[in-house]
Amino acid sequence: MIYFSLFVFAVLPSFLWLLYCLKKDVHPEPKHLILYVFITGAVFAVIGYFFQKTVASLLFSFFENIPLLILFAPFFYKFVVVAFSEELLKYLAFFFTISNHPELDEPVDLIIYMITAALGFAALENFIILSSVDISMQEMAKISVIRFFSGTFLHALTSGILGGFLAFYYHYSKKSILVWGIVLVSFLHGIYNLLAERIDQLPFFFLLLFFFFLLATALTLLIEKTKKMKSVCQ
Repeated sequence: MIYFSLFVFAVLPSFLWLLYCLKKDVHPEPKHLILYVFITGAVFAVIGYFFQKTVASLLFSFFENIPLLILFAPFFYKFVVVAFSEELLKYLAFFFTISNHPELDEPVDLIIYMITAALGFAALENFIILSSVDISMQEMAKISVIRFFSGTFLHALTSGILGGFLAFYYHYSKKSILVWGIVLVSFLHGIYNLLAERIDQLPFFFLLLFFFFLLATALTLLIEKTKKMKSVCQ
C-alpha cells in the first residue's frame, strides 16, 4: 500500500501538468509516444540521481582542500551539477526517443515532447524525494502539492522553453541556438535552486512567484511563436 501511495503522489503532479499541456495541443500526439517519452524522462532521472550523488561527494571533498574555492562549491553544485545536468538529461531523453520521429511534424511538437520528457523526469524525482524519508500519507500529499507548484512546474517550464529554442534550431539550422538554449535554461534552473532553498523567507517566496510568472510568460510567447512557424521538423 505504501509503495502504491508513493507512486500516486509522485506521479500525480506530473500527470496533472501533462494533462493540462496536452489539452492545449490542437493536434494531439499519439498516446503511446507520449508515454514512451514520459517513461524515458523518468529513466534519465535515475541517471541524474546517481550522477549528482557521486559528483557531490567528489566535488566537496576536492573543494574543501582549497579554501578560496570552497565558497563557490554550493553555487557550482546548484548551477552545474544539478541544473545543467538535469536540463541536459531531459534534452537527451527527448533526443533519444522522438527527435527523428515522423510524428514530430510541427514546431510546437518540440515543446510538447520536451515538456513530456521533463514531467517524466520530475515524476521519478518526486518518487525519490518521497521515498527518502518515512512520512505519513498526509505529509506525502502535502509534499506532492508543493512539488506540483514548485519543482515539477519548474521542470516543465524550463524544458518547454528549451523546446522553443529547439524549434528555432530546426528552423535556422544553427547549433549555437541549441547550445545557448541549454545554457539559458540551466541558468534559470540554477536561479530557482537558489530561491527555493530560501522559500521560507517572505521576500524570496514572492521573488519565486515572480520568477515563475516570467518563465510561464516566456513559454506562452514561445508557444505562440512556434505555432506560426513553418513545419520544418520532419
